[in-house]
Amino acid sequence: MLVDLLVLVAGVAVLLSGAWVLLRGATTIAVAAGVSRVIIGATVVAFGTSAPELVVTVAAGARGASGVAIGNVVGSNIANVFLVLGLTAAISPITVHQRLIRWEIPVLLVATLLTVGFAIGGRIGPAEGLVMLAGILVFVGLSPRLFPEIGEEIESDVAAPETRPTRRHLVYAVAFVGAGLAALAVGAELIVRSASSLALEVGVSEFVVGVVVVAIGTSLPELVTSAIAAFKDEHDLAVGNVVGSNIFNLLAVAGAGAAITGIPISDSLFEFELPAMVLSSVILVPLAWPRYHVGRFTGLALMAGYVLAVVVTILRGGA
Repeated sequence: MLVDLLVLVAGVAVLLSGAWVLLRGATTIAVAAGVSRVIIGATVVAFGTSAPELVVTVAAGARGASGVAIGNVVGSNIANVFLVLGLTAAISPITVHQRLIRWEIPVLLVATLLTVGFAIGGRIGPAEGLVMLAGILVFVGLSPRLFPEIGEEIESDVAAPETRPTRRHLVYAVAFVGAGLAALAVGAELIVRSASSLALEVGVSEFVVGVVVVAIGTSLPELVTSAIAAFKDEHDLAVGNVVGSNIFNLLAVAGAGAAITGIPISDSLFEFELPAMVLSSVILVPLAWPRYHVGRFTGLALMAGYVLAVVVTILRGGA
């Protein structure tokens, strides 16, 4: 068991390193192409912090470890709200931008209900997965149209030609992207293999390992990003990172896993874990509205709620 645990830790380390390297290389290439930092933040950074969930879920589905695949998605969304957002608010009280209430949070609620609705049949199949992937494309496409003020910032936000990366930097950036993708693949393989072995040795389901261990590991980019944003009082980035990552996890990560291999869903997940995921989305509404403020006490309460959710999942034995 110790060996599997060490392999799991090593896999998470390789996975996160790959995500960081990929993010750095992709950002450099985007800046060199004259892409606005606003767009980079909304696309490259969002993908970079959610890349671990995506790769692990697809790899788990391909290896037949469906418990790890769905556990990673469900666990990550619960962790992002209760643990990441809770820790962020505990560090520094959060002021929530009204835009999140008007757009991102409603989209997250729809994505959550859509995922649960597809899961009712006991399996999220390829057709449902394609619908979910279409949903993330619609979300990304509509966001700048519904909020044109973002587009107005682009002209002044594009990096000036003299500040753009040189050809040598671009060569390094391409190498970084390649190395990052390779590290993501290796890390995902190590995580899925060790998580499956751990589940057998400990006597719990793959789903429990996916929710408790793998989900926390793949959520570390969101945790670090939001914590740093909290220390810098960049509240929009901290909360937007959580909400955006959860939307991406449901529509893109679960959608990709379902479209490629299909994701079996155990009926027992409807007893606690899926309702807990729905709660993690619904609870954002009273937290953000009407005062648009999340204080330290609320943050601590959210963290306590996460500990409770993990304990209940372990005691239940998972799916």
